[in-house]
Parts: sequence; C-alpha cells; structure tokens
Amino acid sequence: MNFKKGDKVKFLNEDDHGTVTRVTGDGMVYVLNSDDFEVPVLARELILDPDSMPVERKPSKPEPIVQPSIPVDQPRRIVLHNATPKPPKKDTIDLFAAFVPADGKPFDKCDLEFYLVNDSEYNLCYNYLRPTFGRPGYLSAMGVLEPDTKEYIETFRREDIGEVGSIKLQLLSYRTGDTATRKPLEAEVRVHAPKFYQSSYYKENDFFDSKAYVVSVLDDDKMNDAIDTLKSGKIPNKDAQNKPSGSQKPLRRPEKVVIDLHLSELLDNDAGMSPKDMLDYQMKVFREKLDECIADPHVKKAVFIHGKGNGSLKLELRKCLDRNYKRCQYQDASFEEYGGGATLVYVK
Repeated sequence: MNFKKGDKVKFLNEDDHGTVTRVTGDGMVYVLNSDDFEVPVLARELILDPDSMPVERKPSKPEPIVQPSIPVDQPRRIVLHNATPKPPKKDTIDLFAAFVPADGKPFDKCDLEFYLVNDSEYNLCYNYLRPTFGRPGYLSAMGVLEPDTKEYIETFRREDIGEVGSIKLQLLSYRTGDTATRKPLEAEVRVHAPKFYQSSYYKENDFFDSKAYVVSVLDDDKMNDAIDTLKSGKIPNKDAQNKPSGSQKPLRRPEKVVIDLHLSELLDNDAGMSPKDMLDYQMKVFREKLDECIADPHVKKAVFIHGKGNGSLKLELRKCLDRNYKRCQYQDASFEEYGGGATLVYVK
C-alpha cells in the first residue's frame, strides 16, 4: 500500500495510530504517533485508519495484508510432472542473511540492502528485530518465507552500519502438509562494521546476480569458531605442540591490538540501560583497555572501534585522551579497514 504525507494510519503490531510525516524510498514510513514522537515504520506494518477515510471509501472490513516473497533468481527446485521424485533434502533449515550493495555501486561507497534467504524446504515464520538508531527500543518486522525464496527486509545506510550491532530473529518452521511440530528457534546475526569495508567478504553466490556478503544464520557455534580461526590464520601447529618445551620458540606478542567498543561486543544484554549508562560503560572499558596497552611493553598502538553514529563515543574518547593521556598521540584509523569508525592510539 502506498502512503503519502498527511495520511492517518494505524499500526498493525501495536494499539496506536498517527499521521504520516514523510515517506522514504527504502520502504520506510515516518509516523507522528499519539505521543507526538516521530517513529520509522515499515510500510507493510501500517494500514490506513478507516475512521479518517471518506464515507464512500470506508471499507466494511480491513483488506488482507499480503506479504509477497521474492523468488530466488535461479530456483533450485523445479517440479516436473511424471518425473521420478528426488530424495528430499536433509532435515535442516538453511537460512542466510545477505547484505547486497544497493544500485550496483562499489561496496564501500553505497548503502546495503538486507535480505533473508530461505534455502530449505521449510516455510519460516520470522520476527525480525534490530536496535533503532539514536533511541532505545527495537525496529521489528514479521513475515513468512516460503521454501527457496528470498525477501527484502530493509536498506541500511552506510553511515549507520556501525550502530547496528546485531540483528535478532525468532523463527517458527513447518512443512506444507506436514503435521509434525518443531521447536521455535532464536538466532542472532552479529554485524561487525569493519567487515563491510573489506572486499574479501563480498563473494559470488547462488542467490544474487552481484557479489554479496552472505552469512549463515543458523550455523553451529563450533563451526563459526573454526571458520574464524581459519580466517585469522592462527591455526595450532600440532607438531610444535608435541616438541619438548626447550625447543619451542616464545610467542611474539602483537604490537597492535584492536578493541571493539560496540555494546554488542561488551555485553550480552543492555536492557534497562539509559544512553548515559551505555556511554559510561563504554568509556570505562576504553580506559581499562588503554591502561592495559600502556602497561604492556610489547604493545605500541591500539585501535578502538567506536562506530560513526552520532559521534558521542568518539568525542568522549578523544576528550579523555586529551585530558588524561597527553603522552598518547592519536589519529583516525584506516578508513579502508574501519570506514571512519575507529581511532588509532599510539601508546609508545
């Protein structure tokens, strides 16, 4: 449904109403609610307020809201009449989160379209949750992903990537015509801002015509740890471990350390914390980590990832350096690696 400025609308997911103040091209509608707060809402979560419509247009009952799923560009499963049935897929749910550069622009200079991709034989009822930018609470969306389909969720502005932290999904799965029940699932996609500025994470894939950053949502934790170990190159050498201690070389301590100050990396749950509490906690961690780096004779520089956002953490961090750590010089960290959301501190 298309909305325009001035439309009176009601929310599908909560008992509230308001007036449309503006509509953006990415499917977001900004509504001034009954508490006089302007909130962003996905268009599919709104309906026109029947009480505000002219008598001749007032419907007898609300029109059904249809959530179309976007078919995968090249479907994996084609049903042929009179063909010998193939064995079913293994009993797993293959769900992916995909970040696709918008408008075909270079990955490091454009916004990112976020999709959910269902590459299984299950229907997936999902509830999508992510933190709202600049204020407490979560933005949510609900829908049903049919087997072998993908669905556009929203577009992330490049400057907001560092503030996402994590995306949470609540899932119910079922097969058409199957009465067996499965337990509800919860999953979390960690959004590490530096990865979105590195070309190595954008790869050719089976779901999109262009390169995309595709993440398996329901990976086993041990598999994730193994993949991270392989990517880091820190693979244990079994032969070296079996040698006598006298033949082992001492490990080289890193000269540069990287500390991510995003709350999603520091806390499992920040519920109930005010913006001031969050900032105070991040600054406490910053001071503790910087003191550790200064005390370590091997560390010469430290990168503190603070994201871009509204710049409050970056400002406080640098004020603290100017006031309490005058011997430490600092500068913006590499834009190619951190996208302008980190500060490099020389501790030696």
